[in-house]
Amino acid sequence: FTSVDGYTDSIPIAKAMEDRTLVAYLMNGKTVPQDHGYPARMLVPNIYGMKNVKWIRTIEVVNYDFIGYWQQQGWSDSANVNTNARIDLPGRSLRWTGGTVPVAGIAFAGARGISKVELSSDGGKSWGLATLEVPMGPLTWRRWSYDWTPNSAGPAKLIVRATDGTGNTETPIARSPYPDGSTGYDSIDVTVQRA
Repeated sequence: FTSVDGYTDSIPIAKAMEDRTLVAYLMNGKTVPQDHGYPARMLVPNIYGMKNVKWIRTIEVVNYDFIGYWQQQGWSDSANVNTNARIDLPGRSLRWTGGTVPVAGIAFAGARGISKVELSSDGGKSWGLATLEVPMGPLTWRRWSYDWTPNSAGPAKLIVRATDGTGNTETPIARSPYPDGSTGYDSIDVTVQRA
């Protein structure tokens, strides 16, 4: 794929032929807007955005593994999306009146989907099962929530992990995005204050 600004990338022909891989020229029944990739863009499930080329000028089929811009910089050629979850609520400080505190966030694993999300407040010794909302579609993130009961006022660390639809749980090993996408459990430190 070559975009109008000269950006280049590639995907294997087998990936290009998957049913869910799209060359999109319409968005909600209208021409794709400029900021979303006009005149056309790739939508390739399960791989990171660098492979979802926007502003496509040409598509060429070659008989070798074409190495695109980011791969020339050392980034992953397959660019497979890692299973991950994050905590969006609560904030870093919360007032607690006793009872439960709502904890919530999102989880994502591409077309593999999310089968479960778990939360720990004891450093990963034990895990509680979060409630999953119905996903908005087969390729979207999945919202989750958990009713957490703090043991006491004071500092606490909440950790979340997700398991995808194939049964693989995300790795706890923290890794920076380069070269294969970031990994590791998301966590937040909170201070629980009695109201």
